[in-house]
Amino acid sequence: MQIGAAPLVGLDVGTSALRAARVSSSRGGSQLAAFAQIPLPVGAVVDGQIQDHEVVSDAISRLWKRSKLGSDKVVVGLANHRVVVRQVELPYLEEKELRDSIRFQAADHVPMPADEAEFDFDILGEFTNDDGDRMMNVLLVAAATEMVEGFVDTVQSAGLDVAGVDLSPFAVARAISPEARGEVGGAGAQAIVDVGAGVTDILIHVGGEPRFVRILLIGGDGITSALARELDLSLEQAEALKFDLSKGVSDADAYDIVAREVDVLVEEIRGSIDYYTTREKGEEVSSVLLTGGGSLSQGLLQKLELGLQTKVELAAPLAGVRTKLTSEIQKQVEPVVGTAMGLSMWEARR
Repeated sequence: MQIGAAPLVGLDVGTSALRAARVSSSRGGSQLAAFAQIPLPVGAVVDGQIQDHEVVSDAISRLWKRSKLGSDKVVVGLANHRVVVRQVELPYLEEKELRDSIRFQAADHVPMPADEAEFDFDILGEFTNDDGDRMMNVLLVAAATEMVEGFVDTVQSAGLDVAGVDLSPFAVARAISPEARGEVGGAGAQAIVDVGAGVTDILIHVGGEPRFVRILLIGGDGITSALARELDLSLEQAEALKFDLSKGVSDADAYDIVAREVDVLVEEIRGSIDYYTTREKGEEVSSVLLTGGGSLSQGLLQKLELGLQTKVELAAPLAGVRTKLTSEIQKQVEPVVGTAMGLSMWEARR
């Protein structure tokens, strides 16, 4: 970043809330210089896509007006079914040549018209195929142009400057995993699972190189909805009950409902990770970091460990980060701050 340039604020547009964070770095380490959040009404964002642009834009404006975020320059995150991530094999090209021709190269690998998508990529390595041709493995990211422009227009209409757009799973990994940042080494592959209200993101990396991304349209709201439907509660009452259960409150009927819905979520996560490990060249996942508001759902961590037969840990993005937040507030926001923090760190990406 140039001297004097405005710092970046990461903006996480979630199903249930907007969250913004600004991370600064110095010789003394990283600091969470600012963090703020504001709830969104039900239906404003569904399955990771903005449905009511006016409502979301107004919420962004209110968030900035009432918070001291220190900059109007933002990086916004995306994670929905109109984003596709594929590991593909392509004929070898220099990076500049690939960037110039990526729309043509990617046309056969994504389920959307190439002229209606935005592309990015990460070159994972090169090899020689059986015919002696020089090839390369590429992690390809494609996002529907209309959807991306919708996010950008919504943020800009709130009076902010969009400096960049990033994939939310990349941002989460950047914030919560020293291995993903390349600061420390680790054996095998690491999976990062971010369970949100309506979307669950899974990213698997090896030594900081992303190898696999899957975006599941399932999350903590499914548990809340089941509690509300089967126990004749409002969504607010069901959300409060879900929180109480995570704190050890006993309610047999509610516990059974949560256990069933958590089993569904675990099976979706396990199936995605199994797909990665069983396909050709998929390294064994040796560790799992769990984060997101839904990560505290009763029994989720334990059932994931059982299903994956791998150690699962709750992520701690604020560990070692200086902040003025009280210890109680840190505990409350730590499961949900990762995406916004990682987006703020966008310029430091590998």
